[in-house]
Formats: sequence, structure tokens, C-alpha cells
Amino acid sequence: MQYFDIYIDSTKGIYTYSDKNDEFEIGDNVIVPFRNIKKTGFIIRKNLKENFDFKVLNISSKVKNSLKLSEEQIKLIEWINDYYLASYDSIIKAMIPKNVKIKYNNIYCINFEKNNLLIENSTNEIIEYIVSLATISYSTAKTKFKKKTIDSLVEKEFLSLEDNNIQVKIEKFLELKEENKDVFEYLYKKTFIKKEKLEEKFKRNDIKELEEKEIIKVEASLNEKKEYSSEEVEKIQKNGSLLNEEQLAVKDKIINSDKKYFLLKGVTGSGKTEIYIELIKSAFFEGYGSIFLVPEISLTPQIIERFQSEFKNNIAILHSALSDVERAKEWESIYTGEKKIVLGVRSAIFSAVKNLKYIILDEEHEATYKQDSSPRYNAKYVAIKRCLDEGAKLILGSATPSIESYYYAKSGIYELLNLDKRFANAELPDIEIVDMKQEDDLFFSKTLLEEIKNTLLRDEQVILLLNRKGYSTYIQCKDCGYVEECDSCSIKMSYYKSVNKYKCNYCGRQIHYTGKCSKCGSTNLIHSGKGIERVEEELKKYFDVPMVKVDSDLSKNKDNFSKIYKDFLNKKYSILIGTQIIAKGLHFPDVTLVGVINSDIILNFPDFRSGEKTFQLLTQVSGRAGRAGKKGKVIIQTYEPENNVIKDSKEENYELFYNREINSRKVFSYPPFSKILNIGFSSEDEKRLIEVSREFYEEIKNQDIELYGPMPSMVYKVQKRYRMNIFAKGSKAKIDMFKRYLKKKLDEFNDGKVRIIVDIDPINLM
Repeated sequence: MQYFDIYIDSTKGIYTYSDKNDEFEIGDNVIVPFRNIKKTGFIIRKNLKENFDFKVLNISSKVKNSLKLSEEQIKLIEWINDYYLASYDSIIKAMIPKNVKIKYNNIYCINFEKNNLLIENSTNEIIEYIVSLATISYSTAKTKFKKKTIDSLVEKEFLSLEDNNIQVKIEKFLELKEENKDVFEYLYKKTFIKKEKLEEKFKRNDIKELEEKEIIKVEASLNEKKEYSSEEVEKIQKNGSLLNEEQLAVKDKIINSDKKYFLLKGVTGSGKTEIYIELIKSAFFEGYGSIFLVPEISLTPQIIERFQSEFKNNIAILHSALSDVERAKEWESIYTGEKKIVLGVRSAIFSAVKNLKYIILDEEHEATYKQDSSPRYNAKYVAIKRCLDEGAKLILGSATPSIESYYYAKSGIYELLNLDKRFANAELPDIEIVDMKQEDDLFFSKTLLEEIKNTLLRDEQVILLLNRKGYSTYIQCKDCGYVEECDSCSIKMSYYKSVNKYKCNYCGRQIHYTGKCSKCGSTNLIHSGKGIERVEEELKKYFDVPMVKVDSDLSKNKDNFSKIYKDFLNKKYSILIGTQIIAKGLHFPDVTLVGVINSDIILNFPDFRSGEKTFQLLTQVSGRAGRAGKKGKVIIQTYEPENNVIKDSKEENYELFYNREINSRKVFSYPPFSKILNIGFSSEDEKRLIEVSREFYEEIKNQDIELYGPMPSMVYKVQKRYRMNIFAKGSKAKIDMFKRYLKKKLDEFNDGKVRIIVDIDPINLM
């Protein structure tokens, strides 16, 4: 009799069940009786108690055609639950897509557990692993297993070492097992074989005898190993990238270093992606898997095309635009080992990749790696945990690393690698700052208009950045002063001229725009706060050329964005106007001019990261210019030309910017010199919200931690719910202690009107 703690689908807690016949294991997907009905769930851990003050029910059965959570997945679930104070329900739903069905094969394999083939059972894993690969290099084997154990097996002649390659010496095992030698030898060379095939080749009595002696056994297997034909291998290999000396040095450093975590800081256009592909390729042909993450779905058309040209159909693609069926199909191909390379956005970090070798986060500084709904994980930190547990290496890449990541690299926690030159000796663009206080036009400076004209005359392309969607951020009645606000959120509604609607950018509510004030009926309306639709309209007064605009709403549809991307790449459009979505990693060979319409939008946010975000955005969008041998130019329009962030962006001087920023963070004890968390309260009952948040503050204020609040959120009401926050700041040790205390408080909290959400390491403080 053994007991297990089980997560039951769509429940918040963990429940204890018995296993009378010792037939279940941790990670199994099982059926259990729950409140007079049958429900499914996953076994999370053993419960070592023997006596319970409640009736313990028995597990009914396993779920057919279901996956089993690995030891590493269980560890990750437990860690996210503890670190992010997230429920098991939200974690498992984030990790495993709906509708996943796994088909198992009955196979014969050698019974390592029962069969006395080896002197030490602890070495079985090594033998099995090497057999599955047929051969493995000595250097690779040392990275996966202890050198002492490998050398011992070579000395005992269970393994042979020739030309730095290790193989299993089958002859040694055959000396131990003379009976049924032909069946044994065949099976050992195959590692495993489907039950039906073995029975076709040998007499059933011979097979049965080996079964009875527990030399071989029948298992349900995923048949993870995939054989690649020489033709397929050749197709993949011949598309190999030609790395320059600087890139090769970085690649070799990652492969040969004992470090697990790397920060690759490379200027825009330096060829970081080529290094990633070569690392993934080297792992692929050694039987290892890799996960490659990009921050936005908008990057996937370009990256998918690049990866498919290299790896053909051997990659799984995961992003939010997939249907449930598409996602389940891709996930199954990863879980079964059919595909070893995963390309995707944030949630792809949970992919059940076999023999994981590399996790790569491109544009690691991007805030979109942080999930803004439960579980509120950061893919970067989940990646660090997976590498720690699974022996993989993590590469974080960016031209403008986050302040925290660069600090950890400077401190030696990550290994810092640099690419200081653009690929193929392309030049970095010239950057010019324009003071808009001296300009008459609210949209375009004389300098920018002149540069756009010259660029178009050369038959080259232009990218214009304005980090605001729609036509105008709000419309005000000049007669009565009324501004249209969202009924559900305390925010002004933006105007989208393309669809003639007001829209709330928080809850998505839309209402028809009549051209009249909804309060007094006046048509005397003022459009304030320009968006990309307005920029396009104004720009058409100067230039009669094809233009296209893109924002985060458009990019959510993979087909729409892919079409825009390809059309602009093929020069169907001369000018691309967009929000920050266009600043991230896109490569257009004919773009030689980038214009930033208003660089001050993010800079003036009341957020300690506003300077960092502005510097990153300006540097990244500047990197879109002059990437293919043609000289590029960048015009940055600002009302604050003397601001240090703007000046550092012009010089592309990350080190200077970093030194200023890290000194400021140290003075005010912001990350990386502290950890922060946000306790968010929300309710449709405003009075009750204020009461509960104040009461909660009084209960926790004596903890050894800095607390600020309770205070209204910057956007006080969203989707009819009022919002208050309490911010906590302190050292890692103090925050960890506070989280344990906070978890108990949350378990005790029971108020039907007020919801509490805790965000660990928040990126967005609004």
C-alpha cells in the first residue's frame, strides 16, 4: 500500500489517494473518485504518512492514451507553485495543451532492473543511453554522466573507446547470457522492438523463456528514437551557415564551456541567429533537443522560414495563434520524440523536449517573456530552472540586454559573450536627434521629410515607429470638454478611424463613432494624442507611395502579419508604419531609413524601467536600418534631446547607459539589488475593495519587508473591477520568507467580493 498526492483537473488543491496494489507511479495520469464522480488528474508526489484523519479513497485506473509527467516536469511544477505562488491547476493547464492523446506501442526491451547484466545498477542509464545512440563521443558522454563511472565501464570492458568514440561491447554481455543468444543479441542491438515484429522473427517459446527469466520485458513505449535517412541528413547539413571568425569563437565557447548560462550581447545585425542555428544543428545530429524562443508571434514568419530552410520538417512550432488541435498535434510530436527542435513564443518553454541540450531566448530583454495571467511566470527564469534540472545550456541573446541580465553577466553568474561587428562587415546606421520644439509640424520634422524623400528616390524603404495604436488616443469636445471614456475601465477610449470606432485598449470594448459629442451633441471635436493611423494620413499629404501599418492587434493574426511581412519584404510597400512590434528582430534588406516619430512616450511613464525600455526600443528599431550592405540612417524625434537616455541611444553606447542605470538602481534598491512583488486587489465593490486592501496591509505590515500602499492602480478600473496594489521590496532572502508568510495568508483569505493576485518579479507596474 502506498499513498499519493494527486492534482485533480480543474481543482485548486492537491488530494490524497491510496494505491493498494502498488501499480501507479509519480507522474501517471489517473482516474479517481471525487465527490461522487470520476475525475482525472496527475500524481504529483508520494505521501509518506501512514495514518490520516479522513477516509482515503483508492485510485481507480490509469487514463488510456495519456502522457506521463516526467520527473523533470514534476520538479518544474513544484518550483513554479512555490516560486510564483501559482495553483497546480493554472500551471498544468499552461504546460499541457488540451486534447493531447499519446499513442503507445507494446515493445520488448532488456530488463535492466531485474537482469544482472551489470555490476552496478547505477550504470544502467549510461548503457541504455549509449545503445540508443549507437555511438557517442567521449567528450559528450562526460557532459552527461560522471567521467569516473564512464572510465570504470571502459575498464570493465562493458564499453569500448576508440578514436574518442564510445560504444557498448555487446560481446561482453553475450558471455554472461549464452542461453537464447540469438534473441538477446538481436534485441540488444535494436535496444527495443515492437512485440509483433520480434514474434515474427523468433519462436514464441524462446521469447517467452527470456520473459520468464526476467531477462527481457514488455513495456508500453513512445518509440522515441527517430532514424534519419542519409538523404535527409545531407539536406539539412548542406544548408549550413558560414560563420565568421567572431561567430565561430562564440559558438565554440558555448559548446566547450563548463558554464550553463550565457548572455550573448551582439549589436543588431551581428548574426546571433546564425550561431543559434549552428548550435541547434550540432545538438540535433547528436540526438539532443533544443528550444528556441522569440518574444512575439510577429517574429515567427521570418524565423519559421529560416528554420524550415535549415531543418525541413523536423521542427515543432508553438504560438498563441494555433488552434487547440494544432497545438496538441505539435506538442505530441515533441513528447514522443518525433521532433527535437521547438520554435515558439513564451509558452513553448514548457515543451517536453527529449534530451534537452539548449534553450535559447532571442531578444531576452523583452517584457513579453513575462506572463500577465496565472501562472505569472517569466520564461527566462523557467528556462534557468529547466537547464539546472535537465543539464541543458541557456543562451540569452540581445543587442540591449536587460539591466538584470547584464548585471548577472558582469557578476559572473552568466558567461558574457560579445559580437561587436555586424555580419558581412555591414556598417551601423548614422543616428540623428531632432528637437521637435524647434519644428512647426507636429508629426514630421523637416529633416525626416527630406530623408524620406531621398530614400524613396533611391528606391529604398522606410520604417516609421510610433508606439501608439489607432488614430488618436482620445477625442475631446471643444464645447463642453467631455472625453469619451470606457464604461468598464477608467481609461479614455482611443479612436480607430479605419473602422470608425472608439475602442478601449484594456477590455477591448468598442462603440460606433458618430462624429458628435455623446454628451452635448456638438461636432466641434478635438483629436489629441496621435496614433499610427493619423501618421499614415498625414504622411500621404507629402508622399504618394504605397504604405502599410502594423500594430500588436494585427500581429496576433499569424496570417495577416505574415502577409504584411512578405509584402513589405518584396517591396510591395515603400513605407512601413508601426508600433514597437516592428522594432523586434525583423530583417528587411532594402530598409535604409528609420524614423522615430515620438521617442518620449515610454520615457515619461512613472516606472523605474522606463529609461531602460526607451533605450532598448530606440536601439532595436535603429537596428532595422542598413542591414544588408547599404548605409542606414535613423532620425529620432524628441522633445527632450538633452535626456541622457536619448543621448546614449544616439551613440548606441550601452555601457554608458548601463553604468548610469545600475548606479541609480543601487541607490534606490531596485532589481537586481532587490526582489519585488505586487499584491493586487480587485473588486466590483469599490468600498469593500478599499476596506479589504487596508485590512490586509495592517495584517502584513510588521513583516521584515518594505511595503508601499495600498494605492490605486494607474488604471483604477478595468472590466468593471476597481483595483488596488500593495508593493513589496526586499532582499531575495527576505522576499522568499515573506512569500511563505503570504502563501499562508492567501490560503486563509476568503472573501466572495474581493480577488487577490500576487505577481512575483512584475514587469508591468500599471
